[in-house]
Amino acid sequence: MKTTNNNSLMIRSNDYINAVNEASYLYGEFVCREMERIGMKLSYRHVLKPLMEHDSLTQLQLVKITGLKAPTISISLRNMERDGLVRRDKKTDCDRRETHVCITDKGKKMYAKVLEILGRAEKTMLKGISKSELKAMRGTLDKMIANFNEKNTKNKK
Repeated sequence: MKTTNNNSLMIRSNDYINAVNEASYLYGEFVCREMERIGMKLSYRHVLKPLMEHDSLTQLQLVKITGLKAPTISISLRNMERDGLVRRDKKTDCDRRETHVCITDKGKKMYAKVLEILGRAEKTMLKGISKSELKAMRGTLDKMIANFNEKNTKNKK
């Protein structure tokens, strides 16, 4: 497995920006590797959380919540159902065509493992960083994000 983010090597950039990029990349690599180890597919990640937060959701509700396209949700749900993570049922009396998606016990266990992985990733990334350093970093990152949001807003006009 490679240990550097090629994006930071392709262009000459500010060392601080490269460090933010590299930290984000390494965090993502860690999470992806651990998720693959437990059998969590990339396409399942966006769907699992909303299903854990609600008793059941329709496919259309999942599209709205996740921002993913309907065919993407459909394929993910089909595969998740095959893997035993979700089930489709609970047709409503109002609209018999409306099928609800529910997370299974196996899906709940998978979600618990995902949360554990994210916790380990966070602990690893933030090791040795004080609360005051984190607060300063958060303030800086918020400003960076605001700068891009402002730029994007101006570009849309």
